[in-house]
Amino acid sequence: MRKLLIALTMSASLLVMQSAAADVLKTGHPTEYVVVKGDTLWDIAGRFLDKPWQWPQIWKGNPQIKNPNLIYPGDVVRLVYIDGKPYLTVNDSGARGTGGTPVGAIDTSVYRAYLKDLRISSDFKTMPYVLGTEEGHLLGTTDKAIYVHGLQDVGVGENVEIFRATAHFGSGYMDGHNRLSTSHLDARGDRLALDGEHVWNTTSDKPGSRTYVGTEMVRVANGVVSKLKGDTATVIVTDANREIRQGDRVAPAAAGGYDPYYYPSPGPDIGAEMRIIAVRDGMIAGGRTIVAIPLGSLQGIKNGNTYSIWRPGDVEADRIKHDNEIAAQSDRKHMPQERVGTLMVFRTFDKLSYAIVMNNALPIMPGYFLRHPDAN
Repeated sequence: MRKLLIALTMSASLLVMQSAAADVLKTGHPTEYVVVKGDTLWDIAGRFLDKPWQWPQIWKGNPQIKNPNLIYPGDVVRLVYIDGKPYLTVNDSGARGTGGTPVGAIDTSVYRAYLKDLRISSDFKTMPYVLGTEEGHLLGTTDKAIYVHGLQDVGVGENVEIFRATAHFGSGYMDGHNRLSTSHLDARGDRLALDGEHVWNTTSDKPGSRTYVGTEMVRVANGVVSKLKGDTATVIVTDANREIRQGDRVAPAAAGGYDPYYYPSPGPDIGAEMRIIAVRDGMIAGGRTIVAIPLGSLQGIKNGNTYSIWRPGDVEADRIKHDNEIAAQSDRKHMPQERVGTLMVFRTFDKLSYAIVMNNALPIMPGYFLRHPDAN
């Protein structure tokens, strides 16, 4: 009898574990997958899992190979069961010892501009700026000198980057009828309808306002400091993507490179009212396009953090119950929110992050809510 009870208990435990596995694994998942060049970690996880952000729960690095948490083209990712629980592990293809490049979380070649050419500053108005150019020309170019006001903590011979403001981001949200679109910015970073770059649909707040979270800047040139005198530095332009003008901001060259080797994971708790604040290239975002969220490293956000995206429910006057418009407007009902997609953070700054819409059932717009990826 005791043996029978033990057997039944073990069988029940196995059924529970198999049920848990079924909740994690994707219907029709493979038992193994050979990684190819161009794969991303999200794509590989999505072959095995309904929810790619659950990768950390199921990944088990192979301790017998070098860099067991990295995956290379040619590696074989296998689904194995240990004590009844599913795990993904990898067999070495040999690429690790031949200088091969491991698979990243995203395709860095597609999002290069966001990884190298764009920067967010929360202190835009206090940044050093281009005051003038060699021989009084209006614009500076390669091999010419520019004069920078306020450049500190940078020595002669050190490298700097020159940036131009493109957008101020604000965390405040206005409804669809009153939403502010990105302002074109002049040399001071103030609004000017005839200049700048218009590539975001977003709420836009001036630096110093209560809801201001940062200013996006695009890199226009690189330079090296050749002379320091008082509060003015002479910088020789070493390469330029476009001509430099008065008011462009200057910062020390970024140290180190972008680390693409992170994995999808649920982001920290952010409360119930956090929203997407900007959509790149227009009003609506679709799969694998870029959005901005008012959360950054100061809120504990890391690359790979994942959130679900929810469309706000409309508010409708009940004109069926009331034939009087005033009464109908006083009896407005909230429609439920609907889940419309998932995003993954891929670059963080102090108070703002860029994220990719990884999949979506419906168009994504500024003002849509963010929730835990498992929310339903």
